[in-house]
Amino acid sequence: MIVTILIIVALLFLVIIVSGIRFIYSAALPHKHSMQSDIKTKALDIFVYLGIGISLVTSVTNLLQIVFAAVDRKFVDILNPVFYGDMSQSDVRFAIASLVVMFPIYVGLSWYTSKDITKFLYKQDIPVRKLMVYCTLFIAVLTLIGTLVSLIYTYLGGELSVRFALKAASVFALALALFGYYYYSLRRNYSIKTTVPAVITILASLVVITSVIWSVSIIGSPSVMRAKKIDSTRLSDISRLQQEILNRLNTTDKLPLTVNELDNAFQGYKVPVDPVTKEAYVYKVTQQPVIKMNYTTNRKEMTTNAIFELCATFDTTREVDSRGVSVPVMDKGGVMMADNFYSAANYYYEGDVSPFWNHGTGETCFKRIVTPDMYYGK
Repeated sequence: MIVTILIIVALLFLVIIVSGIRFIYSAALPHKHSMQSDIKTKALDIFVYLGIGISLVTSVTNLLQIVFAAVDRKFVDILNPVFYGDMSQSDVRFAIASLVVMFPIYVGLSWYTSKDITKFLYKQDIPVRKLMVYCTLFIAVLTLIGTLVSLIYTYLGGELSVRFALKAASVFALALALFGYYYYSLRRNYSIKTTVPAVITILASLVVITSVIWSVSIIGSPSVMRAKKIDSTRLSDISRLQQEILNRLNTTDKLPLTVNELDNAFQGYKVPVDPVTKEAYVYKVTQQPVIKMNYTTNRKEMTTNAIFELCATFDTTREVDSRGVSVPVMDKGGVMMADNFYSAANYYYEGDVSPFWNHGTGETCFKRIVTPDMYYGK
């Protein structure tokens, strides 16, 4: 993203300089009125080729980004894991959105210039065309070289060979395609009709569409992303509920019998419900604590654990290991976890990478244990 912005800024700076020099040079020449139409034509050409340069570089960088992200998620490497923290896949979604918008702009502007040159053959040799084409190719090549260096560096650090091979192949294929197309474009005879540009456009469009579809199939469709966000809201609700239950225990020395007891108008807390069904979350008391008075310290002490469960019905699965790496789901209702993961002191936040909040599709119940060291009653 940052590289793309820097490239666009560089191209804008370049076109401002070129436009300024051209305007000053034209204004200094005689035949002012005859030159005005020529200035307008050249200015239009400058902005058209600027648009081609920006849309091309943006399309190339974002195409590589979504291909790399798809490869990373398809072939997970334990040395470079894909963390669950990026639940919304914001990087890939932005790359797909940019590619879907910028690639058609590039195709449209390229088609326009091709038709314009066919109509006015002298425009094939105008300086602004060659300048923008060479500058765009130069920046695109620098981007590809930098990407390739980064790939080799990561590979030497121990990345999986299959991931390196797929990424390197995509960089080389894209570089060859760019050079091949613009080599043909610069030496093409526009006075002769040909179907080569149409064939190239169709092939490039198929590559872009295939990449987008492949990426969406791996990261999930918009409906899947929405379902994950809704499930994240459910986990946030349950996390807040268990905190309120823990606070209630420390205040009243017992677990509330129903979640309705947690409603507190004075503190402005209202028990949340499922965001879709609007039904209350299931709450079960498994074991009430035993509270005894310690007359030595003159304080109450909890001598047994307090145990309760909170249940919700989920639309997706969340299964990560202790490193936050996605792992296959082993059980529809979520995987049973060790007792040390049951602490009610843990809370959920969007982007949480711990296995504490794993769940399957359908109803999943979270067992929560309040240990004596968590009790601070009077």
